[in-house]
Parts: sequence; structure tokens; C-alpha cells
Amino acid sequence: MGIVQRQSAWNLVSGYLGVLLGALNALVLFPLAFPNPENMGGVRWLISASLLLGAVAHLGWPQTMVTFFPKIPARFHASTLRFGLLLSAGVLAILALGLYHPIGKAALVDLSGGVERDELAFLLPMAVAYVGFELFASRLIHAQQVILPYWLKDAGRKGWLTLLLLVRMSGFLRDQTPFLIALLLGYVLQAGWIWFRSRQLPAPSEADSSGDWPRRAMLKYSAVMLGTVAAQMAFGQLDILMVGAWLGLTAVAHYSIAFNFGIVVSMPMKAMNASLRPIIAKLVATESWEEVRTLGERSLQSQWLASGWIFLVALAVSPWAFNVLPANYQGGLGAVMWIAGAQVVNVATGPSGLVLVASKSFRWELYANVALITFAVGIGQWWIPDHGVTGAAQVIFVAMVLYNGVKLWALHRLTGHVWLGVGFVKACLWLVGGIALHALVWAWIEGPSQDQFGVPMPGMSIETLPVGNQVLYPVLEICLHSLWAWMGMRYLGLAPDLHTFLKRILQRLRP
Repeated sequence: MGIVQRQSAWNLVSGYLGVLLGALNALVLFPLAFPNPENMGGVRWLISASLLLGAVAHLGWPQTMVTFFPKIPARFHASTLRFGLLLSAGVLAILALGLYHPIGKAALVDLSGGVERDELAFLLPMAVAYVGFELFASRLIHAQQVILPYWLKDAGRKGWLTLLLLVRMSGFLRDQTPFLIALLLGYVLQAGWIWFRSRQLPAPSEADSSGDWPRRAMLKYSAVMLGTVAAQMAFGQLDILMVGAWLGLTAVAHYSIAFNFGIVVSMPMKAMNASLRPIIAKLVATESWEEVRTLGERSLQSQWLASGWIFLVALAVSPWAFNVLPANYQGGLGAVMWIAGAQVVNVATGPSGLVLVASKSFRWELYANVALITFAVGIGQWWIPDHGVTGAAQVIFVAMVLYNGVKLWALHRLTGHVWLGVGFVKACLWLVGGIALHALVWAWIEGPSQDQFGVPMPGMSIETLPVGNQVLYPVLEICLHSLWAWMGMRYLGLAPDLHTFLKRILQRLRP
């Protein structure tokens, strides 16, 4: 687990740096740079829609490369990459024809809130940059050089957006089109950096001459991955698109701010899975199921405790953070709990998705995502218009429960286990105790009229509290949850790898 711990630590830093930058952007810089929240919603819609379009355009080939590279001679790796580039270029050309056709353009206008905006012209170029990034990054990931790709994804893109917002606040890039051009430039530069680093990988050995290039098998796998990755991206961006289509771009801005609080819960899983991805692909290729099980169970314990602690911190901090936002940006507080809860549910299955997509059961990841999207759209079209941003988050939460249930069933079908043992039960009880602690803190702060999840009820006003209290109370609650997490590791034996890692860090900090 040495390389996993080291890379996970670096990826965790990049993840939380990205979360910090995202929170800074959403809570401070966007409201200052864009007084009209609809403009913020337009930028957020463009990013989400371009990622979804790119996921379709690359045909799942990046995931195919990571899965098949351990199984084919290294001398075919460059040819495989070039083949993927040609496939993606063809798909992008077809998509360009469709998007610029009057019917396709009208559909985009409907999805972006019913108004033709400047963002529509940048959709395809952003997708091209995304496709190039993913294809070249897959070579680095196979070589277990995962830090740079994930740093650029997590911190690089948000950092570039932070810089652009600061530039806009200084008086430049005041019009929407120049701002979007600069945003696109950042994506292009990052794709170019990944291309340059992938070119520096060692050339394959001349002695590597055994085996052939299973192009047909890779194409069959890629066809499923096209649906799987597109479905994953669709679900990842589905909430934004549903909110934009049924509630408008101002609601997108509100939801995006809530999303920045909730998504932080998934960072430990994302950081560790980034390091586990090439390792699991190689273990599944040799059907080393016991090693996969051991690796999965150990990583799940650490992910669950870390994500549970962050979930509690998000509940503690979000009411105070929303209180400092301008009034026209304060519409998403009720969604925070449901978004964060959905991420906790997603963490519960650990790296099961990595195992499924690298195995003969790879189609089940597609089935789970299709079922998820079908449910979310079907329920969302009548629930979200009446329940707003919070309703969108509730739909995603329920869909995430169903999605992970399907994945656990498929994992049991494949390997005979689901990684949810006594340790997971203890972790669930620990999390319930943390939620109860959160409820007690808020009952003490504002009395019985506060609901059990810390969301202010109608007629309540935490802004009337002194400024010092508005800082002291969340800090106090974070300290209590940190103590609760330490007690879980110390007395319940939760997350032993995480416990050892933290003890090692503390020992190094001691004089």
C-alpha cells in the first residue's frame, strides 16, 4: 500500500485544494465578479455540458487503454493511442455537424434555460480539449504517474478559473465572450501539458515482442465503455442539466454553491481510487481476487471514516458560510445535506466500480448508470419543478442509493463478496453518532426550533448572532467531530491504515 498511500496523499491534497478553490470561487469570487447569478450559471453549465460531450466523443477509449495496456505488449501502446485519437476526431466531427444544425442548436438552447447564450459557441472546443486531456492522461495513469493528471483536474482547472475571476474583478474580461475564451485557453494548455509529459514516458523495450494487439476485443470493450463513461458523466452532470432545464440558470448558480460543499465528501474516495485504478486493473487482469478483496476492504475502511468526518464538517460549516453570501446567491442551503449524503452513499461501495469496469462484468457498471439516469430523469421531471434546488439534490440522493445497490449486487455476483463487514457496520454506527452530535450542537446554539440536520427553519436568522460567535461555533463543532473521528479510530478500530498514516505524520512533526 506504500505507493497507494503516497499517491493518495498527494491526490488528497490536490482534491482539497480544488475544493478550497471551488469554495472560494463559488462563495466569494463569482458573486463579486458576476453580480447576476445567471452569468455564473452559464459558466457552470458550459463546464458540465462540455465534459458530458467529451465523454461521448472519446468513446470510452481512455478507460479501455488503462484496462488493456497490462494485457497487450507495450510496443502496441502508441498505436492504440493513435487509433483512439482518430476515433475521437471522427466522433467530434459528427457532433460538430449535429450541434450546428438548427435542430441540435435548438435542443442546446432548451437545455441551457431556453436562451441562446455565448456559452453555446464554446461547447465543442471545450469538449475537444477534454478529449485530448483524457486520452494522453491514460498513458500516464497506466504508468502509475497519476499525480499530475489528477492535480490538473482537481486544482488546475479550478485554479485557472480563480485567476480569471480575479482578473475580471480587476476590470478586465468584463464581457462574457473574452472570459470564455480565456477559460478555454486554460483547458487547452492543460491538455498540451499532459501531451508533453506522456511523450516523455520511456519507449517500450525491443525485447517485448510476444502477443498481439486485440483490436476487436478492445473495440467491443470500448463500445460498452462509451455507454458507461458517458452514463457516468451524464449522471455526474445530470443534476446541473436538470436544474438548468427546469429551474433556470440562476438556480444552477444556487445548486453549484451547494454542490461545492457536498462534493468535498467524496475527495478521499477519489484520491485513493485514482491510485488504485492501475493496480486494480493489473490484479483483475490476472484474476487475483483475494488480493483485490484485501485491497478493496482496506481502502474502503479509510475512505468511509474520512468521508464521514467531512460529511459532518460540511453540515457544521455550510449554514455559516451561506450566511455571508449575497442574498441572491443564498438559494441552495437545503441541498447541501442531500448532496453530501449522496457522496457518503457512493463511498460505501469503495473501489467496486474500478473492479467491475476492469473485469468480465464490466457491462454492469453501464447497467447501473443507465438505471440511475432513467430513474433520476423520470422522477426529477415531476419532483424538481415543485421542490427546486433541494428537490434536485433529493432525487440525486435516492438515485445514488439505487446505483450503489446495483453495483454491490454485481460485485457479489463476480467475486462472492461485497466488502461490507463488521467494520462497515461499526463505521455506520459511528456516523449516526456524529449526526446526533451535530443535532445536539445546533440545539444548543439556536434551540429546539432548529431541525435535526442544522438547516435553518423559516423565521430563523443566524446572522443576528455576533460575528465572533459565527466563527466560534463552527470551529467548536469541527473540533468535536475531529475528536469523535479520533475516538472511532482509537476505540472502535476504524480505518487502521488511516490511523497508522496519521500517527506517522504526527511522529514526524514532533521535535
